[in-house]
Parts: sequence; structure tokens; C-alpha cells
Amino acid sequence: RGAVFVDTGLWKRAQWYPIAGEKDWLESVTREVKAVRNGVGFCDVSTLGKVDVHGPDAGKFLDRVYINTFSNLAVGKARYGLMLREDGLVYDDGTTSRLAEDHYFLTTTTAKAGLVMQHLEFCRQVLWPELD
Repeated sequence: RGAVFVDTGLWKRAQWYPIAGEKDWLESVTREVKAVRNGVGFCDVSTLGKVDVHGPDAGKFLDRVYINTFSNLAVGKARYGLMLREDGLVYDDGTTSRLAEDHYFLTTTTAKAGLVMQHLEFCRQVLWPELD
């Protein structure tokens, strides 16, 4: 459909969909935003990183990795969160869904998916090995 693509991590993702007569990206994006606000739209997020976290201390673990509290998130609900590095700087963002009392599913940005997984493994194995 004539999308303009951008490289995101190892993927190419559509940035916008221009139609004949539009002079620049802003016209295309403005049209798309108005269409969604007045009707319906969708966003393909299949390129996002996906991480499955489970165990009795899963909520406590996520509470330490994110600035948000996930241990009090109700089963069946989702929350947006910012992930921090151990020095307190923002590392990544995404949504986390609680699938069961001890089971969470989180998304990461496309470009940092592998790095986020490495960071989570470092936190689990080095910083907080006592968590299960």
C-alpha cells in the first residue's frame, strides 16, 4: 500500500502511508491520526520484544527492574512501565500484562529486545539471585 518504512532493530516497520497529493510525512500522519480519532485504527506491534516472566517472586523482580509496581497488578490487567538500569537511568519501556498470580508477559522496544533480555538475566543472576 505504499508505506514508507524505517529500520527498527532487525526489522523494517511502516512509519506512515502516504496517498497521492500529500506533500510530506506530516500530512500523511495528520490524516491517519484524524482517522483513528474519529473511527478506528490498529498498530502492528509484532516486532516488539516479548519476555515471559514467571515464578513466585516474579512480581517482586519486576518491581525492582521497573519504576512501576507490578506486584499489585490484577491478573488480566496490563500496565505501561519504564525499565531502569542499575544506575537509575531509563533503559527501555513497554507494557506488562499479568497472566496469573506468578506469571507476567512483557514487551520491550524492538531495537533493544536482545539487550533487555541480557539486562533481565544480569539482574536475575547477579543482582538478585535470591529471587525465585
